[in-house]
Order: sequence, then structure tokens, then C-alpha cells
Amino acid sequence: MPSRELENFNKRNPRLAPLVQKLEEYLRWLAEQGISEVIPRVAAAKLGISEADTLGLLTLFQDAYLVKPRYDLVCKATSSVLGSFYSLDDVPDQAECQFCDKDHDADDLRVDLVFEISHQRASNAAA
Repeated sequence: MPSRELENFNKRNPRLAPLVQKLEEYLRWLAEQGISEVIPRVAAAKLGISEADTLGLLTLFQDAYLVKPRYDLVCKATSSVLGSFYSLDDVPDQAECQFCDKDHDADDLRVDLVFEISHQRASNAAA
């Protein structure tokens, strides 16, 4: 196990241990591919579980310092990331998009939650 937190969780929740292991393997594979982030809906499809359950597992991995949440502010018109923030409180209500050359308010923007992978910890999971 890459962390005591995950090991303790698996002992307390043996029925969830296979999902934890699948997510560990997926993170390790992403890290090996040079991919630095996990998109919850993609991970959910890979694990064959709901996005809500995947977010719960990713929160567990966050507590184990294997991933870190990031909020991407995205222009709805162009799907371009206008900024990334590590606290939801820091996400602005308005932003200028250099790609469509418009000032957007909250109705023209969306916030995507992604999790950055700690490559060193994910790589150590293989050991």
C-alpha cells in the first residue's frame, strides 16, 4: 500500500478494497503515461462505478496525499481553461477569455474539478 491511510481504510472496509486497488492501479498507469491529472468522470468509467463514488475514493486518496484537487475555470463557448485554482473560494465570478475575446460572467463559465496526481507517491504505489 502506498500509505497507512489507505491500508487502514482497506482493513476497515474490506469490500471496498478492490476499488481502492483499481484506483491505485489507474493512478499508477496515468503517472507512467506522463498524465498528471485525474478527471473524476473518466476515472468513474474506468472503475465501473458512479462519479459520486469515484469522488469519495478520490477524497480518500487526497487524504493520503496521492492527489490534490484543482478547480479549472472553463469558457463554455470554447472549452478553454481560463485559470486553475486550488480553492473554490479563489475561483472568480467573471473572467476574460482570450480565445473568444469576451468578458464572461458566471453564466458563461463552468468549473471543472480535476485531481492532480502526486507522481512520486503514485510511483511508490508500485513498490
